[in-house]
Amino acid sequence: MSRPARAVAPDSSERAEIDLAPPPAPPAPARGADPQRRERLVLPPASAASAAPLPFDPVLMAAGANVAVRSIGRRLFGWKRYGGSVEAICRAALDDCWTGEFFAGSAGHFKQFWTRDLAMCTPALCRLGFRDQVIRSWAWGLERFERAGRVTTTIFNRRFPRDVYAYGCDSLPLLLYGLRAAGAQHLVHRHRALLADAVERFVDIVLDTETGLARADGYFSGPRDCMTGRSTVFANTMIALLGGLLDELPELPNPLRGHDVRGGMLHHHWSGDFFRDSLDREIPSGDANVWPFFFGIFDDPDMQRRSYRTLEDRGFTQPIPLRYFERRMPESELPIPKAFTPNYQGDPCWMQLAPAYLKVLGAVDEVTMRRHRTRMSELIARDQNYLELYTPEGAPYRGRAWLYYADAGMIWAAMFLDVL
Repeated sequence: MSRPARAVAPDSSERAEIDLAPPPAPPAPARGADPQRRERLVLPPASAASAAPLPFDPVLMAAGANVAVRSIGRRLFGWKRYGGSVEAICRAALDDCWTGEFFAGSAGHFKQFWTRDLAMCTPALCRLGFRDQVIRSWAWGLERFERAGRVTTTIFNRRFPRDVYAYGCDSLPLLLYGLRAAGAQHLVHRHRALLADAVERFVDIVLDTETGLARADGYFSGPRDCMTGRSTVFANTMIALLGGLLDELPELPNPLRGHDVRGGMLHHHWSGDFFRDSLDREIPSGDANVWPFFFGIFDDPDMQRRSYRTLEDRGFTQPIPLRYFERRMPESELPIPKAFTPNYQGDPCWMQLAPAYLKVLGAVDEVTMRRHRTRMSELIARDQNYLELYTPEGAPYRGRAWLYYADAGMIWAAMFLDVL
């Protein structure tokens, strides 16, 4: 690789060195060389023990305690239940996500400002009539990022921007994606100095300038933030997304121009029937075969059909969409999540990935999409809430020692409403 990876510790704006001891790589071709002539990268797995900084930050530790207290309460007394139809339940959950200042990640223990979750839901929220509140949310978040001098995954207690658990490869790309979807380009202009600095920082931390892909020797936070993965499809999707967004924003620099990330993903990640999860795995993952299509990096119907058929045939959509992996992968779980939430991002079914999958699946297989949507509706009606994730048996996920219970009232309900 061109330089050692550097991930950002959540309690500091300084970069922390993380040595994952990558093997020597052959010299990469010059930028713009034919990707078919490159050697397909297959790397050994990263060490979970050294992949991410431990969250020894008072803000993050307090947030963890809040999660535990709320989870114990939810396990003892249950979650809030909303009456009415599935649509009414989802809308009630969204109403509870609104804090009066911004849309939070949930009405439960994730009731903070989460950049990625707001961004993923921004198109749906705007179509549902919440555009003014969405723009207020982005303005609120950007003001706090401005004070901190950086864009992060999360804002805790309404005033503490932090990264969970390391620098988020999606924070800047999804922020700009959300602003575009909301038609809030005036906020880009207002905060252009902050965002220009964020672009340079993103490239310095995430991009390997020799391969044109996400660094394979570092850990970056994303939706699947409790697992390792070297140059994941999601991280590369974010690089490609950011490059396209910057092409539309002349007030911001675009150091990604000329990097063919899409071509690199086709060569290194696409197997012919699915996107393999990362450069250190040959297997598919649920997110690797959803986000590149959801964010429009790839739109080939044949690729979509092959990817979705792989997910369907290999059980990723059972009992509902969508699992990250076919099975638990304990060797890839980060130490702190593994201790308290084992198999959190292994084979449980995630209600964040689910509506994203339905959205893209419906474009090529509406019959299967409707079948999955019906099963999801049945669970939402049964639990009278939009919960965070379910076990393969269809029960709300539980962690160890009563310290984690699936969150409730997720903002992702907006994405499900968008496919009803």
